[in-house]
Amino acid sequence: MGFEARIDETPASADPSVETEDWSRAIDCGRPEPGTVWFIDGVRRVELRVLAEDQGHRALGLFGSYAVGAVRCDGRASFGPHEIGRTIVLGGGMRAERIEIACGPHVLAYEPTTETGTDPDAPLFGLQRRMQRAEAALAARTAAEDDGLVLTDGRLGFLDATSSPVVGVVKRFVRAYLGPEHDALLARLAPGERTPLFALVYQGQPLERYAWYLRVVPSRPAWHDRAGLLRCEVRAGVGLEEARALADRVSALLPGFAGRATDPRFPQNLAPVGGLESWLQHRMGHRGLIRRAITAWLTPQGG
Repeated sequence: MGFEARIDETPASADPSVETEDWSRAIDCGRPEPGTVWFIDGVRRVELRVLAEDQGHRALGLFGSYAVGAVRCDGRASFGPHEIGRTIVLGGGMRAERIEIACGPHVLAYEPTTETGTDPDAPLFGLQRRMQRAEAALAARTAAEDDGLVLTDGRLGFLDATSSPVVGVVKRFVRAYLGPEHDALLARLAPGERTPLFALVYQGQPLERYAWYLRVVPSRPAWHDRAGLLRCEVRAGVGLEEARALADRVSALLPGFAGRATDPRFPQNLAPVGGLESWLQHRMGHRGLIRRAITAWLTPQGG
């Protein structure tokens, strides 16, 4: 798994006994089932960082773009719905007005977002959260309108009931949820196998999610024992039996979508997700042209 230096997951305690207390061996998930699978992902990009000033107060900010979209896989892959968003994010509780910037024959509208924090990364986190909300909304719409399995890249962004199942697929290792006696199983997983389910409980909250680990490609001698692993999660509201069935289905399915070796995040960045990211980056527009248009808009105002 890719390691994330910045902690961006709320701490949670894990209960590894919800499915079984036997963590001595992996669970073989069998052959993948046919059917439609949707992959949902988003990308974001900082177009230009800025320093805002209002009545002597200063705050860091940025012009940012994001895009979210879907890939439908049903024997062949095709791009589904997508949307583009643009925002100007200011920290320190400062808020900009809506800004429209001409870029060639197009007008780019940047909606204002404010962050209360003064940390230099606060505007970037604001852009990230805006993209994540758009991802969650697209996943919810897809699950309501189609009867296929919906896989979202990253943690599950919402816990509402949907007519089709939604599973979060996490490729980054941010926190260790399991103790050593359970964590040892991760290194022994083979493609098509998974760990038993474990419950994730956040402090002061009821049970929210069931999670499990799986491997998408065979391990290689040069890799550490977390390479090629994914963590998946479903909302606890589906019930333990449905969560177990989804875990088996997803763990058997995902090795067939392992990322390409040309992807720097190989193998856990799944192939449909990698293709979707490249397509969405293109849909956001040419970075150099947009940056130049923003700079041209700022310059007459003393920026």
